[in-house]
Amino acid sequence: MGTPPPPPPNGPGFAGFPPQASTPPPQVPAPGGPPGFGPPPGLPSSPGAPTPTGTPTVPGTPAAPGGRTGGNLRRNAVWAFVGAILASAVWTGTVTLVPGLVNGGSSARSIGGYHPVDKICDAGKLTAFRQKYKMVDSYPLEHTGRSESMDIMRCYALMKRTVSDSDTPDYATLDIRVELHKAVDSSPEFAATRHYFEQQKYEITGVPDLGEEAYFAYGDEPTSSDKSFHDINYYLQVRDGGLTYSLYWTDNYQTGKNHTLDRETVRRAMLDDTRDLLKAIGGR
Repeated sequence: MGTPPPPPPNGPGFAGFPPQASTPPPQVPAPGGPPGFGPPPGLPSSPGAPTPTGTPTVPGTPAAPGGRTGGNLRRNAVWAFVGAILASAVWTGTVTLVPGLVNGGSSARSIGGYHPVDKICDAGKLTAFRQKYKMVDSYPLEHTGRSESMDIMRCYALMKRTVSDSDTPDYATLDIRVELHKAVDSSPEFAATRHYFEQQKYEITGVPDLGEEAYFAYGDEPTSSDKSFHDINYYLQVRDGGLTYSLYWTDNYQTGKNHTLDRETVRRAMLDDTRDLLKAIGGR
């Protein structure tokens, strides 16, 4: 909810799973040096935890009113994205080189007309979210990896929205991951991901007429001892044949000072932009 500091060289890891509170990660070298990521899949650390009044989270970055900065997730944006790409490369290499470790006798589903594109967010436009938010400079970050066993497309975006009754804009992040599975059936893993959300007490809502199966997962998690600061996390998960898709949207607020978009507006934007994006890569 404050101005986000520039992203430092470390990230929360893989998106696609709910953030969980964790101790601060160790410092790693600046961009250009070894990234220092652990094995996939890592769970994101909890974004947006408040800091003591007047204590910036990153040197040279002023704290927001009440001592809160723009959120740990935004601070870690670039390296979160790069870390997920590295993890994706490891997984793709495993599928290609050691298929017996992941196949388990299941046959791959058809990917139909889906195909990889170089910049998935540019292809999908993100029209609904762009009507509400302005893309921060240098975003979105996009990457595509292709192999005989799986194609992976990834997009990470940091956006801001001017709030009329606030001195600081509202910042939110969007993370899209699309996988085209050509060697294995991904439906058991898709089901396991839903079970994970259920175990974390996320609110699960089915989405009709989107792929073979789709659902929303929603969580609102306090991130401070007085429970006044909250992270809100939205996930839209889709499976359609050999395609799996995840759109993760997160924002934060302080009780009594909520400048975020209302829940239904976010859900509608997620659905509209997802349908446009899937059509752009060959969906119906």
